Amino acid sequence: MRVGIDGKPGVGRRAGVARYLDGLLGGCAALPHPDLAIEVVTPRAPRRTLPWVLWSLQRASGRGFAVFHFPFYYPPLRPRCPVTVAIHDVLVLEHPEWFPRALVNPLRVLIPGGARRAAAVVTGSRCVADAIAERCRVPRSRIRLTGYGVDAAVFSPPGRERIAETRARYALHRPYLLQVGALEPRRGVDLSLLAARLLRERHPDLELVLVGETRARVAALADAPEWVRTLGWVADGELPALYAGAAATLAPSRGEGFDLPLLEALASGAAAVASDIAVHREHFAPAVELFASGDGEALAEAVTRVVEDSGRAARLRAGGPCLAARFAWSDVARRHLELWREVGGG
Repeated sequence: MRVGIDGKPGVGRRAGVARYLDGLLGGCAALPHPDLAIEVVTPRAPRRTLPWVLWSLQRASGRGFAVFHFPFYYPPLRPRCPVTVAIHDVLVLEHPEWFPRALVNPLRVLIPGGARRAAAVVTGSRCVADAIAERCRVPRSRIRLTGYGVDAAVFSPPGRERIAETRARYALHRPYLLQVGALEPRRGVDLSLLAARLLRERHPDLELVLVGETRARVAALADAPEWVRTLGWVADGELPALYAGAAATLAPSRGEGFDLPLLEALASGAAAVASDIAVHREHFAPAVELFASGDGEALAEAVTRVVEDSGRAARLRAGGPCLAARFAWSDVARRHLELWREVGGG
């Protein structure tokens, strides 16, 4: 049985949906599936996602596949074989004000319509599955929880020497708070700035380090003080030492479908402070210090509890890798393979 997979999300730097696709393909490669022939279909030249999916992959879906999987939110309008689609969140439907209008307008149509056309929808969180059912009017029975994973070969607690080398490479000579992920307003960078500013009243050497490419303008960064460091994109191999070397890792997002950077931080032994949004409570509550989402002062209080209580920080650092060990890409792949057999009749 032939299974097609849209490979375009995996082209470029490994963030967001690309991480999911990489983990899924790696997990599939590690599992025996002699009855399934998986073919990744990738554009030969750079293409915009919308025409690639709606036109190129609509044609490709008619090339004898038993099922075709779409990792990025929506399938073609008239697929020529049964399709499965990954919808990682429905934030664009719940909070369109968080996204550029040029992105919002097509996705608000393509996501619900694609979900209803798909033989099955996969997602990683129960709260997102419930939101998909409500917002897209899809029977809950057609939505499968396949989860997410973490690459333990990359994300694990580093030794002291590696932490020291990485800090020296980035000239991180002072204590720092760390936030990782694409920079955009919903990710709560403004809350991190406020929290760091308040903590600096008691810890004047503290810096705020931001890792990630700028996806949308963040007003709070327009006149950022000198104690804010923006590193831009950082290779995966550098991240564990940055996580483990931070006084605290911040995950203050106002909305997520899962939060892979937080999972990778926990796997690396970070002391993490996270907003109490639904996905954080669902997946990470035992291993993070939660604060009321959207409240910068509450974030500052939570970070203070971690930074000034070495016992609390140590418990978080020890608990993170234990929790992260539950998230394996091989399990994610196994759930997809079972679904594709069901949908494709194999």
